[in-house]
Amino acid sequence: MVGLKDASIKELEEELERKKNNIPPEPLINPNFGPLQKMIIESINLAIKENKEDDDFEHYVYEAAIEAVYGKDFWKWYNKQSWLI
Repeated sequence: MVGLKDASIKELEEELERKKNNIPPEPLINPNFGPLQKMIIESINLAIKENKEDDDFEHYVYEAAIEAVYGKDFWKWYNKQSWLI
């Protein structure tokens, strides 16, 4: 996108449309923290058993927390975002 003062009407309309459709999904009315809790407990127990931390633990917790609040469909919206490119 060019600067706003240099943008054509068409470019401005396209940017407005893109921003209008950039609304994240609504959080779940009843979040499901069960899978998050299970994953954390299993990961901690495995770390204790193997005496080492899973390098991806924080990433898995982040994803499970997002899914607990927004549901698995959140990633469909997230993966379409231009700021990821």
